Amino acid sequence: MTNKEYMENVARLKEIEAVVKNPEFSLDKIDELIEETKKLVKECYDYTRTLKEKVDSLNDIQ
Repeated sequence: MTNKEYMENVARLKEIEAVVKNPEFSLDKIDELIEETKKLVKECYDYTRTLKEKVDSLNDIQ
């Protein structure tokens, strides 16, 4: 994943949040949004974890 893709995922998560907060939103499609949200969050988590590991590896430099 690239930083650009990460930012696109975050933007999409914000879109999903706005849709779900809309009182006119039909709960019929909530399952689809939950699955998409899980996928996006996992991708973002994996990306940030990779970045953390890279930063942590700087401690190994002596």
